[in-house]
Amino acid sequence: MAQIPQTTIVFPKDCIKYCIEGHPESPKRVELIYNALIDKFEFVDAKPAKKEDILLCHTEEHYNRVLNKDYFDWDTPVIEPYYPLLSAGSAIKAAKINGFSLSRPPGHHAGRNFLEGFCYFNNICIATKKLGKRTVILDLDVHHGNGTEDIVFGDEDILYVSIHQHPLYPGTGLESRENRVNFPLPPQTGEDLYLKILKKALEHVVDFKPEVLAISLGFDTYIGDPLANFALKEESYEKIGKLVGDVVNEFGINYFIVLEGGYSSKIGDLALKFFEGFL
Repeated sequence: MAQIPQTTIVFPKDCIKYCIEGHPESPKRVELIYNALIDKFEFVDAKPAKKEDILLCHTEEHYNRVLNKDYFDWDTPVIEPYYPLLSAGSAIKAAKINGFSLSRPPGHHAGRNFLEGFCYFNNICIATKKLGKRTVILDLDVHHGNGTEDIVFGDEDILYVSIHQHPLYPGTGLESRENRVNFPLPPQTGEDLYLKILKKALEHVVDFKPEVLAISLGFDTYIGDPLANFALKEESYEKIGKLVGDVVNEFGINYFIVLEGGYSSKIGDLALKFFEGFL
């Protein structure tokens, strides 16, 4: 069995410094994970991504839009550009060290030339492109990563695999084509069906023979999450982590993990369960 390094948590503490009153994408979500993991993992800092990093995945028009705060979206409030750049930089750091990027804002709804769904820059895509290796992006957020799919579509060195709820925002991810493999599942999907589909998704991972597995990790598949309707329980995340970790270890695949969604008060416990299974 291949030896895979222990996960390091990349946590740029500045990511908790912005808050939009009443918005679910709040500092509390990363603070809860931090508190759950702080005594069990090594934590390191990160620096903001550079313009050339962002342009690996986004147009210059989009980069300037975020930098100049020249946008309007109900779900994606105007914030200082430092924070999206820092979150992208955190993902880049995680990709270099088999780490978990514990940062915000998330990224998988940000496309080549658009922002939406709490996402400004696509952190996991930027880190993947920066790494430049044959990669599977496994998206375990309850919402389909339409921005990730937009950016990687047609790239022969990247396979995108997503398990997500349908119907649900953003309403994409209903078909599989070329390097996009989508598993839309109905509301109230519970552990049995989810794990069955995850095993199928992991077969695609193995068949692609990646050098790297990049995981968009959302905890909004939890039964108590306010923004979705899946029915996974706390113990489900240890089983999810074990299935993914077994593939990483058996095939000696390097990996990195990027936080996406998850908005319940249990998010710290769910993250801890995932890593107890994964490692």
